[in-house]
Amino acid sequence: MKKKLSIIIGIILIIILFIGGKRYMDKKALEKDYQQGVKLIQEYVTNYLVENYEGIEKIEWQGIGVEWRNSPIYGASLFSNYVDTDVKIYVSEDNYFTMTFQLSDEAEYNDDSQKYVLVDSLNSEWIDELFEVEKGNHLYSNSGNKELKKLKVSNEEQLEFERMKKSNNGSSDAEIHYDLKIHELNY
Repeated sequence: MKKKLSIIIGIILIIILFIGGKRYMDKKALEKDYQQGVKLIQEYVTNYLVENYEGIEKIEWQGIGVEWRNSPIYGASLFSNYVDTDVKIYVSEDNYFTMTFQLSDEAEYNDDSQKYVLVDSLNSEWIDELFEVEKGNHLYSNSGNKELKKLKVSNEEQLEFERMKKSNNGSSDAEIHYDLKIHELNY
């Protein structure tokens, strides 16, 4: 009787290990795909900013944020996971603003090649617009009235940001830090 019970418990433990191992391996494969897609975004955006904007001192990527939308009871989410990457654009050592890029907006998974490819919406015009919007959000508070712009930073910080502008000179001396580490998004 004890021998049969030991065999049954052993089989159950092996099945549990196989299921857990399979889930772990699937998650790691998905993370690798996310890293490949976000790497495309980081390289494209960094190259564009360095070549087309002057006054950038440093570009620092903040890793890959993932909101896992899988349920332990119901399984994978119908809406997939939320994946984004943030970049800090520095004009000086302590003065920067942040831009966010979502994997599902900037890239799509190509089933034939089994990897992410950039979509046409990630282009120079869109990056320019996002750059100006986020820079403006950092500098000014939103009063609800477009004509009333209240400065959120000091005049010196504003002058630093005015040096950061679109130019053919670019920022070839900008320090660049890529980061593909995955972290869970917490709200």
